[in-house]
Amino acid sequence: MDSSSASAKTFEPTPDSVSEHQVPAWFDDAKLGVFLHWGLYSVPAWAPQVPDIQTMLRTHDPRYLLANNPYAEWYLNTMRIPGSPTAEHHASVYGNAPYEDFRTEFDQGSVGADLDALAGICRQSGARYVVLTTKHHDAFCLWPTDVVHPTMGAYHSRRDLVGDLSTAVRDAGLR
Repeated sequence: MDSSSASAKTFEPTPDSVSEHQVPAWFDDAKLGVFLHWGLYSVPAWAPQVPDIQTMLRTHDPRYLLANNPYAEWYLNTMRIPGSPTAEHHASVYGNAPYEDFRTEFDQGSVGADLDALAGICRQSGARYVVLTTKHHDAFCLWPTDVVHPTMGAYHSRRDLVGDLSTAVRDAGLR
């Protein structure tokens, strides 16, 4: 099955249906891709440092893991946990400012982001494809959308980062 017919098939949300999915040949041939995590959490770009996540998973309970999550993209969740390293960091650096205040700096920075250069770096690394987390745990969309978030309102990037990066990636000969 070629990639065009694979993408045209409709799958049902069942194990049997999804197990029929065939990975396109280009994906098997690509060998290396880049996954980009980009969002409001990129502004503080901070998470607690842990020596070994696997040891942490084996030796601590779920509450400890949530409070000490070593991934910056979980910043919003961990800053809401009183006494967590992220909550303490946020208070010491940003005071009482809400997470949503990162939108201003994020939007200002993304306006000038050279996505052609980013796609070029991905290509130079040997990657053949790029995947962008278009909407992460904090629910901030990386494209202007008319769909209003139920509690946050118009909670999205001003720039269409998804569309602009997709164009840059394709122009660089990547998928």
